[in-house]
Amino acid sequence: MAYLKFLDSQNLISCKVIPSGNVVTLEFLGSVIVDKSGFYLYLDPEGELDIGGDDYLGYTTIYRNDEVTAEYNGYQLSNDGSVWTSPEPAPEPEPAPEPTLEEVRKAKVQEMNALQQAAIQSGVNVTLTDGTVEHFTLTEHDQTSLVGLQSQVAAGEDNIPWHTSDEGEHCKFYSNADMGLIITQAMAWVTWHITYFRDLRIYIRSLSTKEEVSAVTYGVELPEEYQSEPLKVMIAAQTGE
Repeated sequence: MAYLKFLDSQNLISCKVIPSGNVVTLEFLGSVIVDKSGFYLYLDPEGELDIGGDDYLGYTTIYRNDEVTAEYNGYQLSNDGSVWTSPEPAPEPEPAPEPTLEEVRKAKVQEMNALQQAAIQSGVNVTLTDGTVEHFTLTEHDQTSLVGLQSQVAAGEDNIPWHTSDEGEHCKFYSNADMGLIITQAMAWVTWHITYFRDLRIYIRSLSTKEEVSAVTYGVELPEEYQSEPLKVMIAAQTGE
């Protein structure tokens, strides 16, 4: 705690003085005295121990005196003529623009493509010649491996080894007939999804409203006019028509 004496007064006032650069904060114990004449600062109430010298004589501008400074029963002065100004409020963020119909179509096509790839890679169940059913994943590695084994099947080789994408499974031999079934059904699975997706993409791009596009799901039945001839043949084979 210190004691200040304004230049235009003879009174010494008990006050807390907090300098910070070109601004000094005054916190009064009693009534707030607003004065812009500059002041001397003392350590004692008699004004004998000067601890401010001429340092505070230039603080003659009210820097801030409002409800905030009133909370600590004081105000602020500056020695360079500056005054406190309220910072500009942060601008409201601009709302995200509504996507165009073309953007909605593009996003839907990307979504359907991802689902197509996931469906393909999830694989297919194959009933082997002994009646057992095994599941075969169709990652890109699996598809490449199966294509490479087609020549062995065509050459009549038997005991054809198959390395699945599951590193926890051992390599296994399959007969020529079983490997032929695996390759045929795997390729049919891949071909179905690729063909369906291509037709689905054309259908999505034909839709005229965002609502129609958003409602599309993978596996939805396509209107006949958007079914390619290969897709129609595959659908007929599935339904036995």
